[in-house]
Amino acid sequence: MKRIHLVAALALPLASACGTVGYAVPGELSAVAAVPVSGRQGVLVNQRLSFGAYSTDPVRRSFTRGTEESGEFATDHGEYRQRYQFALNRGGAKVADVSCNAQGAGAQTLNVQWLAKRTLECDVNLASGAMRTITLESSRDRPLSGRVTGDPAFAVTGSDRMARGRIDGTAGYTIAHDNGSPAAAVDVSNAGAVYLQGGEDDALAAVAAALLLYQDPLDASERFRR
Repeated sequence: MKRIHLVAALALPLASACGTVGYAVPGELSAVAAVPVSGRQGVLVNQRLSFGAYSTDPVRRSFTRGTEESGEFATDHGEYRQRYQFALNRGGAKVADVSCNAQGAGAQTLNVQWLAKRTLECDVNLASGAMRTITLESSRDRPLSGRVTGDPAFAVTGSDRMARGRIDGTAGYTIAHDNGSPAAAVDVSNAGAVYLQGGEDDALAAVAAALLLYQDPLDASERFRR
């Protein structure tokens, strides 16, 4: 039996952490000051995100749409998706338009989950005319990882490592050059924080904002959410 779900994204669930302990950023970024994030908590209606000199216009976020189907041998399968878009500003001037599509799929048999896959794809159009594409995916409940195309290109690696131990979910992301040196880190635990190696960079800031605004589509399902 197939069922269609439409879930309003009213609040962004944050990765839990004790006190103010956050994501374990790479050692190369340990000397970089953490830039606090505002706007990830609470109700998502007319949500605005900001960190340092960067801020978004109100984020346009769709409902999380899902299809769930029950099959033979007590097997359940579900697919979910959500879109969000935003303009990123620096000092009041627009520097990027970002459009993202988040998808998730889960399956279980006899209440034993054997599939949990997530993907995130974003188009980043910079005011300079340059373009970037963010393509991330995960399986078996691991954090999202993947690539940011463009010149230069970047690798994005999600992690569940906190400064003290691990969490069930994603603690943050490291954005690195192809030679492996970290360019930025994004802490998505608690209220969030951004670390930019070398100061302001519009492309990296747009990627960071997209990661901070990401909402796991599988959270729309009671069966497959973490």
